[in-house]
Amino acid sequence: MAFSILGLLAVVLEFFRGWLWFIGLFLLLDFALTFYFLKRSTGCKTCWILPAYVTVGFGVFIFILSMITLPTITKSSWAALAGIDYLALIGASIGFGALFAILAFPFMLNLLGIRSRPRPVSQATRTETPPQPQAAMAEKAAD
Repeated sequence: MAFSILGLLAVVLEFFRGWLWFIGLFLLLDFALTFYFLKRSTGCKTCWILPAYVTVGFGVFIFILSMITLPTITKSSWAALAGIDYLALIGASIGFGALFAILAFPFMLNLLGIRSRPRPVSQATRTETPPQPQAAMAEKAAD
């Protein structure tokens, strides 16, 4: 069972067992923020580019952080890694970076994705004439 799918899933479950409650709360908050964004964004201009760039940057940061810390978390060291271990470390780090980027995207959408509401047409048009400057009024009075 050491190199079977069930064996690998058992190891991953044991690795995350202490954090499952936190991951569940975070996913619930993520869904709530996604629905809140969809509710707020109706009738607004939404900007998707800036939150996407920030989220990708956050994913790259988590990738680098997990590359550095994963050997220590698993009670190993960089000296104990061999050829295939580096590939596994890179794969796990890419997975962590992608996971945290996906989880951070609703936060970034709510922080950076909604611009101000556009003004209705009735408020944007001016019905009265603008006040004239004093010099123009003095010229009209002199005529």
